Amino acid sequence: MKKLAIPLLLAALIVTGARNLSGTGASAGKDIFEDQKCAKCHTIESKGIDRSGATPPGKLPPDLSGVGLKHDSEWMQKWLMKEVEMNGKKHMKKFSGSGEELKTLTVWLASLKKK
Repeated sequence: MKKLAIPLLLAALIVTGARNLSGTGASAGKDIFEDQKCAKCHTIESKGIDRSGATPPGKLPPDLSGVGLKHDSEWMQKWLMKEVEMNGKKHMKKFSGSGEELKTLTVWLASLKKK
């Protein structure tokens, strides 16, 4: 019985670890994007994310499918914290999550490179 228990325990740990690792990559970034309600303004057509809010008056916020072609994670972190400007303007809303969430989100966004 003990000979069978150890391999089963190891298999369970490996499966559990694999599930936890999947939550730190792309799915975690997308989850943060959704939890922070970024889709209220932005779309990511390449990931099937539609705008959930009303279209704001004035300039339409951009689709972020290719945001990683223009900006890296570090710049996006500053942008979302309203520390840098683009075209003379700062991001509409300051990111309200944790520093770790901000990094996870921006690493995921920087990986989006579809035109």
